[in-house]
Amino acid sequence: MLYTSQNFFLFFPIVCLFYYIIPQKIRWLWILITSYFFYFSWNQKLPLLLLFSTITTYIGGIGIQYVKKRVERPRKFGQKMILFSCFSLNIGILFFYKYLDFFFLNLNKVLSRIHFTQVENPFSFILPLGISFYTFKVLSYLMDNYRGKIDAEKNLLKYAAYVAFFPTMVSGPIDRAISTIPQITESKNFRFENVKHGLWLMLWGYFQKVVIADRLALMVNEVFNNQEIYVHSGVIGIVASFFYSFQIYCDFSGYSDIAIGAAQVLGFTVSENFRRPYFAKSIVDFWKRWHISLTTWFRDYLYIPLGGNRVSKIRHFLNIMIVFIVSGLWHGAGWNFIFWGFLHGSFQIIEKILTPIFQTKIHNMKTYGTFGFKTAQTLFTFCLVNFAWIFFRSESLEHAFTFIRGIFRFNPSLLFNANLFTFGMDRTNFEITIFSLLILFVVNWLQRDQSSLREKIDNQPLWFRWMLIIGCIFFILVYGIYGPSYDVNQFIYSGF
Repeated sequence: MLYTSQNFFLFFPIVCLFYYIIPQKIRWLWILITSYFFYFSWNQKLPLLLLFSTITTYIGGIGIQYVKKRVERPRKFGQKMILFSCFSLNIGILFFYKYLDFFFLNLNKVLSRIHFTQVENPFSFILPLGISFYTFKVLSYLMDNYRGKIDAEKNLLKYAAYVAFFPTMVSGPIDRAISTIPQITESKNFRFENVKHGLWLMLWGYFQKVVIADRLALMVNEVFNNQEIYVHSGVIGIVASFFYSFQIYCDFSGYSDIAIGAAQVLGFTVSENFRRPYFAKSIVDFWKRWHISLTTWFRDYLYIPLGGNRVSKIRHFLNIMIVFIVSGLWHGAGWNFIFWGFLHGSFQIIEKILTPIFQTKIHNMKTYGTFGFKTAQTLFTFCLVNFAWIFFRSESLEHAFTFIRGIFRFNPSLLFNANLFTFGMDRTNFEITIFSLLILFVVNWLQRDQSSLREKIDNQPLWFRWMLIIGCIFFILVYGIYGPSYDVNQFIYSGF
């Protein structure tokens, strides 16, 4: 079920009500049952694959723990063999469902060039929902167990509750066993503050998703899916790419806020996934703010094992490029995703090369550190990120380059006449979009310090808080994109 569906609005209150009514000792079992029901509602066969990954990594964790405590020699070799086997099995499953078509497609291109008979893919499967996310969850559990950061969970059902935890199951954040499993088993008393702040965060998530992201999708889909538009009307391509940058942010950030808020209502603490990424002043800074749970996953389990920055400069740059290319491939089986990762890797490497060269000169500038200088940094970083998003959104690498060529056929007159409102979004929706983006900007700007905006709202008078709540609900109900004639957009990242 979608977080924006009527079924979820019935499902979630029931889950919360019974969670706080039933005895604390068995609440983890309720989490397990409801999480599998949540996943089962998407497709009746999906839980079998989830269960298989859960059981294999559970056995692997027990095996690593056993070898670590009981086997004298060669202890490390035995642990590595178990770890390698579990990694190979689960990454193999991910490859089979997500990348097999991509593999055969490129294999046949090579075979056709050398005049060999093409090979037909004998399998045809729908990509299991959230497989990339829960695969990374179970692999992080194994790695932390192998490194001695956590002990193996002996209770299979409690471990399964962690893997299938429904708020973060489909699109993250990618929570770690070291923080989530103890929360599943610990006693939790009902706290009004958790419920209040969780619902606030969910409400903000719904605003981002239903009001902004799904409305932006009206124009983004119309332009990106219609070559006649972006090839001959470059300015429309620029507007559409700009809108997509905010669509994917509001879509994924909105999902993350709903997920984190739902978990908080149940008394769980889930790490933040976004920290005002479009206010970043460099690409390095951007990746400290965007999809934080994935970025830290790659840092801890790929970048650091490769040597991180503790190696030669060339090797360091190679490590950065490997991480971002793998990150691109994680997002999707296509050369456009790989190139998107390559671009971000290149941006970071160029940034690291140029920063020492210009650092002294920039620091000596009178304008360094001023509002104008910081704004220029932010805008330049956003332009780089926005350019890379074109490859992320495009259906293929060729499609992306065609889109970019179309941008240079600039026709600014389209911005100042009614033709702008003929590309999937009429004037009313366009005006609502601009107003909603202004709200997004103001909210993000108010969160520029470390204090939570929810805490700031708590300090306001009661009448103001209720007026704000009612106003938000009213705005979402009136200006949200939904209804019987509208096919609700699935969250973008649930497809990864």
